[in-house]
Amino acid sequence: MLKNKFFIIIIVMLHSIYMLLWTQETRIAEIQIIEMTGLKRSLDYIELFLQGNQGIIPDFNISLYVEDIWTSEKIPCQLISREVFPESAWGTFRIIFPVSISSYEMKHFYLIKTNASSLSLPSTDLKLTGNDLELLIDNLYYQANLTKSDKSEAKNHSSGQLRELLFKDYNQLFFRTENRIHWGPNFRRKGLKYYETIAGWEYPNNYKIQNGVYMIRTLRQDKAPEHPQIYLSAVYSFFADLPFFTFFSEMQFTEDTWIELLRNDEMTMDSIFTHVAYQGLDGQVTSLPFNSHHEHLEKNPIENDAPWLCFYHDEKKYAYGSIRIEYDNINTQGSESPTFHPHTMISDGAAGGKYWNRRLISERMTLVPEGSRYREMNAYIVFTIHNTDPFSEIKYWAERLLNPLKIKIIQ
Repeated sequence: MLKNKFFIIIIVMLHSIYMLLWTQETRIAEIQIIEMTGLKRSLDYIELFLQGNQGIIPDFNISLYVEDIWTSEKIPCQLISREVFPESAWGTFRIIFPVSISSYEMKHFYLIKTNASSLSLPSTDLKLTGNDLELLIDNLYYQANLTKSDKSEAKNHSSGQLRELLFKDYNQLFFRTENRIHWGPNFRRKGLKYYETIAGWEYPNNYKIQNGVYMIRTLRQDKAPEHPQIYLSAVYSFFADLPFFTFFSEMQFTEDTWIELLRNDEMTMDSIFTHVAYQGLDGQVTSLPFNSHHEHLEKNPIENDAPWLCFYHDEKKYAYGSIRIEYDNINTQGSESPTFHPHTMISDGAAGGKYWNRRLISERMTLVPEGSRYREMNAYIVFTIHNTDPFSEIKYWAERLLNPLKIKIIQ
């Protein structure tokens, strides 16, 4: 009887050791997150780039999570990308995870690599269908259509640029009959009669998709269409449970070039809105009907770095806007890249269409030296116009996107 008990104890001990090894955990880093601006955030995504010896670099079969040091809450992380360098026994990786945080609160996490299957990633409203550059991306708020179409030449390119956007709350499609709705960056160099746009790319040379439950990202890089002097980068990021996606772009000039037109942050749509609204650098919000906006904007052009702007329908209450997160024209030597009459323009298109665009060089031949760079990141948001505070939703997200959380990594 005693031998049997001893045998059972040994088996239990071996099983415990096996389970400990199987669920072995490695603490990779400590992460400190601080809300500095007095803004409560119910959902924010923390994206981190880390590096270290190959022993800590996770792969896509290993679970990652962050654990709140004070509350022991565990939040699974999405591994976005990884790279190892065998010659140096070193590697890098990028992750993303959601947090909620109160105003002026500090949170402290451990980042942990584990084999425990109980910490697998949750299901979310984010979904990708299609392949290569022909993608549809859905979340609760919108469907982004990045596919091409044979209905017009301007849409019939495998560029991966946004063609249409469906606002699900209203079943309202934002579209342009002749073009893709996301029409920037675009450019016209000396010697060309017409301008060209990123939407004219045909299978950009460098292309990646990063697909996960918190974020889906497409990354594209290549020479700009008909402008081999411009090396163009473009990154879409779509998030779970958020009413916006972001777009990062950079135009870098690899040789001296005469440019007559250089634009970015351009959205063009058919006649499906009635008003334009924007916030100036002084904080004042201006709203104008399309049938009488020209005179006001000619006298008071919208600043090139205005925090946000939107189009909306006064009766139906749907709206679509741009929050300007980053705007940087510093060249590779640390000086300003040239601009001419920079401003944000609201323009009329054919058949009553309307579009907004950020003008960097506006209709004057300008020498752009080698090393000049123009980069920006914008959040494109769908939202509802409210009766009491019409722009409360875009103001809410603009405050938070323009005042990011402070993050410190300790490895």
